[in-house]
Amino acid sequence: MNILTMNKKALIVLLGGIGTLIFISFKSNFPVQEPWKAPDSADTIKSPFPFTPQVIREGEKLYTMLCVSCHGTTGLGDGQPGRYKIPPANFHSKHVTDQKDGALFWKLTHGKGNMPAYGVAFNEEKRWQLIAYIRQFAKQDLNATVSKPVLPLKNYRFDKNLSTRYFPLPLIVSNVYSSEEQLFMVDTVVKDLVRPWSIVFMPDNSVLIAERSGKLLKVKDGKVQANPISGNVPTSLRDVKLHPNFEKNRVIYFSYFIEPTSPGTGYTALMRGKLIGDKLVEEKMIYKAGPFKRNGDWFGSKIGFDDKGFLYFTVGIHSDRMNSQSLSAPDGKTMRLHEDGSIPKDNPFINTPGALPEIYSYGHRMHQGFRRDPKTGRIFFVEFGELAGDELNILKRGANYGWPLATFSLEYNGSIISESPYREGTEPPIHHYAIAPSDLDFVYGTRYPKWDGNIFIGGLATKKLYRVVMKDDKSVHDEAMLHNLGRIRDVKYGPDQFLYALTEDTGILVRLVPLSKIGN
Repeated sequence: MNILTMNKKALIVLLGGIGTLIFISFKSNFPVQEPWKAPDSADTIKSPFPFTPQVIREGEKLYTMLCVSCHGTTGLGDGQPGRYKIPPANFHSKHVTDQKDGALFWKLTHGKGNMPAYGVAFNEEKRWQLIAYIRQFAKQDLNATVSKPVLPLKNYRFDKNLSTRYFPLPLIVSNVYSSEEQLFMVDTVVKDLVRPWSIVFMPDNSVLIAERSGKLLKVKDGKVQANPISGNVPTSLRDVKLHPNFEKNRVIYFSYFIEPTSPGTGYTALMRGKLIGDKLVEEKMIYKAGPFKRNGDWFGSKIGFDDKGFLYFTVGIHSDRMNSQSLSAPDGKTMRLHEDGSIPKDNPFINTPGALPEIYSYGHRMHQGFRRDPKTGRIFFVEFGELAGDELNILKRGANYGWPLATFSLEYNGSIISESPYREGTEPPIHHYAIAPSDLDFVYGTRYPKWDGNIFIGGLATKKLYRVVMKDDKSVHDEAMLHNLGRIRDVKYGPDQFLYALTEDTGILVRLVPLSKIGN
């Protein structure tokens, strides 16, 4: 079954129930729920489908696309901790592993309370596929980490022509990984970061890393400098971008969130300043959107420039969904500005009565990945849905991207948000996911020859890196990589033509170093 073409009724039933399925682990600070016990006769139910690798792979497709955002990539129930009063299932727990396959299948089939009866939506084979994959969690090694090699080290070597001016190259091969098209080493170049959000490569061969606390760290020759960038660097820091002409004007931009001092007083903001040496000077807020009810955890504005020098700023939405469709509200919009924050006179809604003149596109939920394709000049972005329905899109002037009128997303309880993911007058996504995407970047050139022209997207909930193969503006293939690296918050294809990934929970910056087999 192709999960992307599954009918919506089936999606609703699966998603609505999986979060409240009987696999519940309890913590002392959560309310206790009366255990749900299958009838004794259910223990005798046996799968007519052997749990073969193929059956498990089919179950993994269902789980990865639809369940991982709540239950986590390793089945610990930690996909998005804190969302529910009763946490999602821990598939490693004794409570789950002690139950017979038949008991789990019976509950999956008949449902109870908020859990729909899967027997209505899915045939027997599909239900057993999901059970087969869930059973694999108890066999996983939870101590396995990215630092452990997955291939023999003696059979691989670096390309002799590799060079970089940002981080020293590794001296020996370790942490060897094989993707579908490329052998590479996962090389940790920075560690011990605290909730990092974005990175930027500097002309002086250093790297800046923004932490949420407001620290702007400088890394030189692979070492984090003792003192972060000084000056009025904003707290609740998010994105950092250099002006296209930074080497001459030293202008740098920051996005950040102004935390509410009372309900309804939060703002997502854009600052510009000059970086002179290791100090920020002449800083000035040039735009802010709000006020918003929620705190900064829900807002992560991105900054971008097009090939004509216009400045873009993304603004998400959490509550008051229909504000995304209102041109008089900043929520759920892409803003287009001049580099100084002034509003271009040719913006699409400049002459629309009641519209905010800075709006360039609307109908977004949270687009926290934003990147210009260096070959075509077009801007691509990734956007959070709710349950499933994350999107990859191309930015278009004046376009409505549908939220919440047309979306593949469902409510977190599995109910419908929109009757159809398509609606006249809205832009359909190039591709949709269930990964909680962060940022994205393009890989071009010969450093990774089989990845030339591919898009790479960070997965927060899934803790993976995704490679997307495009053809004629359509996604034709996906590959998941770097399993369990951490919540990948930023992805960058550096000026040195290495691909980098930044994690916010494990606090590391890794570089993918291409390898070749000895003898090839």
